[in-house]
Amino acid sequence: MQADPTLKQEAARDGEHRNLEYWVRQLTDREMPAFANTARLIAGEASRSDRSAAELAEVIIQDASMTARLLRAANSFYHNPGNAQISTISRAIVLLGFEAVRNMCLSIAIMDSLLDGPNKNHVVEQMALSFHAATQARTIAVKRKDKSPEEVFIAALLYHLGHMAFWCFADNVDPEASQRLQAQIALHPDDLAKAEREALGFELSQLTVALNNEWHLSSLLDNTLAGRRGKNPRVSNITLGHEIAAAAHQGWSSAPMKDLQERIAESLYLPIDDVTKMVQDNARDAAETMAKLGAAKSSRLVPLPAEHSKAKGVPDRPERPAVKNQFIEPDPDLQLKILGELSQLLVEESPNLTLLVEMVLEGIYRGVGLDRTVFALLNPDRSMVSAKYVLGWDRQQLNLAFRFPLSQPPHNILDHVLLTGDAIWHRGEEEDSLARWDTVEISKLTGDQGFFIAPITVGHKVIGLFYADRHPSRRPLDTECFSKFKLFAQQAQMGLSYLKH
Repeated sequence: MQADPTLKQEAARDGEHRNLEYWVRQLTDREMPAFANTARLIAGEASRSDRSAAELAEVIIQDASMTARLLRAANSFYHNPGNAQISTISRAIVLLGFEAVRNMCLSIAIMDSLLDGPNKNHVVEQMALSFHAATQARTIAVKRKDKSPEEVFIAALLYHLGHMAFWCFADNVDPEASQRLQAQIALHPDDLAKAEREALGFELSQLTVALNNEWHLSSLLDNTLAGRRGKNPRVSNITLGHEIAAAAHQGWSSAPMKDLQERIAESLYLPIDDVTKMVQDNARDAAETMAKLGAAKSSRLVPLPAEHSKAKGVPDRPERPAVKNQFIEPDPDLQLKILGELSQLLVEESPNLTLLVEMVLEGIYRGVGLDRTVFALLNPDRSMVSAKYVLGWDRQQLNLAFRFPLSQPPHNILDHVLLTGDAIWHRGEEEDSLARWDTVEISKLTGDQGFFIAPITVGHKVIGLFYADRHPSRRPLDTECFSKFKLFAQQAQMGLSYLKH
C-alpha cells in the first residue's frame, strides 16, 4: 500500500522545520550566544529615551575592546567630519546619535562572532560585501530622506546573516552539511536556493529570517527578505546597496555598475557624475570603517577605485586592539581628555544631567581605572539613597544592591558622608577611623575592600554621591586614584551647579 503523498509532503515539511529550528537553537545557545545576547541588548526595537542611551553606554563600556574600536571609528572623518574630540561613549552617543552608535556596536558584535569563528575564512568576503552594501544603502536612504537611515544600514548588514552563520559554524553544528551543500551547488550552480533546499532542507535566507526573529533584530529585514521591494522604498534601498556591492566586484567601469549608477541618478535626480563619486566614496568609507572596527582582512576585500587605493585610503590596522587584562588600568592621558571634554561641555553646550554624570563615571571607570562606579541620588524626602547610574563590574547587581536608608543621627558611613559633605577614602581596615560607621549592609557591598565616596552638593544641599571601588579585582587603591576620583566628582559638582543656574 502506497503512502499518502499529502502525508509525505507534510512529514517533509515537519522535518524541514525541525531542521531549521535545530540550527537556530545551536547557533543561539552554543555557537553565537554572546552575539545573541548583545544583539538583544543593543539591536532590538528599543526606545530612544535618555535611559536607553545610558543603558547602551553601559553595555559598550563593559567591553574594553568594543569601546576602543567604537571610539576609533567615532573619531574618523566619516563619522566625525567636524573633528570634535570624542573620548567617552556617552559623548559619542550624543554627538553621533543613538542609532549610529548602536549600529557600530552591532557591527563589532557580528564581526567578533563570525570573523573569530572556526571557519572565518569562509565569511571574510561575505562580511566585506555586506558592510559595503550597508554603507551604500544608508547613503541612498539619506538622499531619499528616509526616516531612519541607520535602520536601513542594519537590515542591509544582516541581509546574509544566515549564509555567514552557516559557513562559519557548519563544521560544529553539522560536519557533513557544508559538504552536502557544496556538492549540490556543483549540480545547481545557477540555482543556489534549490541547492540549499536539496542539501539542508531549507534555504539559507530562511535561516536569516529565523535568526532575525529569534534575536529581534530588524522588522525591516523581514520585509526585505519577504521580497516587498515594490511596496516599500526602504527595501529598495537595501537591495540596491547589495547590487552596488556585487557590481563593484565586476569593476567600477563595468556595464552592471554603469547601469546601476544611471538608475540611481534617475531615482535621486542627481547628475551621473555626482552618483559616481557618491558610490565610490561609499566604498572607501566602508573599507576605512571596517578597518577601524577591527576587520582589517574584510576591509581589504572591498573593491576600491584607483583613486581610493589602499595605499591612500585604507591603512593596515590590527584585527583587534590589544587588551592586557580584564581590569582597566589607570590612563592619565584619557583622564586629561575627558576632563577637557567636560570643561568644553560646560562652556560651549547646554548639557543635561545624564550626559554630564555619564562622562564623569566614564572618567572614573576608564580613566582612573576603578572596577565599579556608582552615581546615587537621594529621594525627595531624603530618607533613602539609591543608585541612578552604574558602570563597571557587576553593574546590574550593584544597581539593585546600592540602596540604603538614611537616618539622623547618622548610623552608617553614607549618613556620615552626606552629613559632613566630605569626600572619604575608607581603607577597609578595622583600625580605620571610619570603620565604626560600617554596617552589615555596607559590608555586603564592599567586603573587606576599600572604597571612595564623594558627596555632591548643589546650592548648599547634598543631592547624591559618587561611589567607586576595586572590589572585583581586589587591587589596592592609592592616593593618586583618590585624588583623581575627587577631581572628577568636583567636575560633576561644578557642572550641576552650573546647570542649576
